[in-house]
Amino acid sequence: MNMTTPHKLTTFAVIDPGPNVLLEVIRAESPVVAVERLEGKMRGPEYVAARSYDVGGEESLDGADPVYLVYELDDSGLDAEGLTGEDAGQVRAQADLAAVVVSSAK
Repeated sequence: MNMTTPHKLTTFAVIDPGPNVLLEVIRAESPVVAVERLEGKMRGPEYVAARSYDVGGEESLDGADPVYLVYELDDSGLDAEGLTGEDAGQVRAQADLAAVVVSSAK
């Protein structure tokens, strides 16, 4: 049976760069959607509705808004299901950085 999906889902690892902790492994259409889903789980839909999500660069790490490093796990050789919060360093070493996503107030 061949099932087609309207959007290709990618497996992403979302890392909080401050404490260098892997927050969650999420399948999503894009890095921005992965962060929106993560914040929705952590803070609720009202919080997400009041936020704007944008792709930033290295300079975003020095800003006041929450920033997430999003890595693509597909084809990285990492076992996405076996990763824990302490595996952020391994993800950063082996996976490709997909985006730096900034969550800011609208």
